[in-house]
Amino acid sequence: MGRNLVIELDLSGLTDGVARLRKGVDQKSKDAIRDIANEVLRLSSREVPHDTGALQNSGHTEAGSSEFERQVGYNKVYAARLHEHPEYSFQGGRKGKYLEDPIKHNLNTFRSIYKEFVGGFLK
Repeated sequence: MGRNLVIELDLSGLTDGVARLRKGVDQKSKDAIRDIANEVLRLSSREVPHDTGALQNSGHTEAGSSEFERQVGYNKVYAARLHEHPEYSFQGGRKGKYLEDPIKHNLNTFRSIYKEFVGGFLK
């Protein structure tokens, strides 16, 4: 006659810990995304065409369509046209692709920002 062995595990502490970990990582991810968006704006403000300063001064970041998304942009009707025409002659080293290029050229910096926020939380 065989014996039945019943083992009961209380995983509530583990489940609670995983939930706290996820919440913390989510918050740190949001913080990192906010700081990365601000850095994109800062870097792009050095390249955005500048005549009167109106375009540069319209730069902003705002919440995106999800909680893990931020939008960076310039709020003038001509902003997209200037961005998409790098062949235009701009003054003082300013240029088109003033949002795209800082993103492409600084991916390692953005990865480091994210790693600092989230990795620091996980230590």
